[in-house]
Amino acid sequence: MTAPYPYALSFDRYRALLDRDHARMVEVAAAALTAQVPACPGWSGEDLIRHTAMVYLHKAESIRTAAKPAGTWPPAELAQLEPVHALRQCYARLMDQFDSHSPGDPAFTWVKDDQSVGFWIRRLAHETSIHRYDLESALGTASPIDPDLAVDGIDEVLTVMLVRSKPDDGATGSTVTLRTAGLAWTVTINPAVVTLERLVSDRADAQISGKPTELLLWLWGRGPLPEGAPPSDAAAELRRRLATAT
Repeated sequence: MTAPYPYALSFDRYRALLDRDHARMVEVAAAALTAQVPACPGWSGEDLIRHTAMVYLHKAESIRTAAKPAGTWPPAELAQLEPVHALRQCYARLMDQFDSHSPGDPAFTWVKDDQSVGFWIRRLAHETSIHRYDLESALGTASPIDPDLAVDGIDEVLTVMLVRSKPDDGATGSTVTLRTAGLAWTVTINPAVVTLERLVSDRADAQISGKPTELLLWLWGRGPLPEGAPPSDAAAELRRRLATAT
């Protein structure tokens, strides 16, 4: 992949990591069904598993039809399946679509300038890594996200999610620079739109640095500010805007 995804992995790597994280979800699913998911208040492991299965099925249909899936989601029959079976079956449906299409083939997405199967390969690699982490966290232990995937995930959550967030009349125009792995992103949080540049700003209201996984998890509301990053109003505002965008 190329711009606008400068830190993207190869599609083969996305799929390998997606397979690995999905397999881990299946592995721990039975033990996590009744556990509470820390990052998703009110959700049990079963709720998270069913949500992930529904996402897989929805995206499989988005690829199969190259259109927004019609009807009520999730389909009523999905609720009749045992949760781990639903996760496996919906993942198999998704893999059937990935196997029968090239990344450049058309697919419905909610990003107008990327209506491709490749968008979903990338997006679901990130979705699954976060939900694998969530499910393991429900059991009290969670392994880190692959560092290369985490770097691309930081770029994705900022460029695909944050800059498309809804307007916020209370936004202050604050600026935050994020740094990891020798890379940087500076976001300015305006009322109408969030702007982003892939550079350092010495005039930023907050400077946040950390390892790729810890920075990604903070951006997704799955962890604290990276160690050494002082709390600030600008950092808190960034998290609030991201919460509405994700």
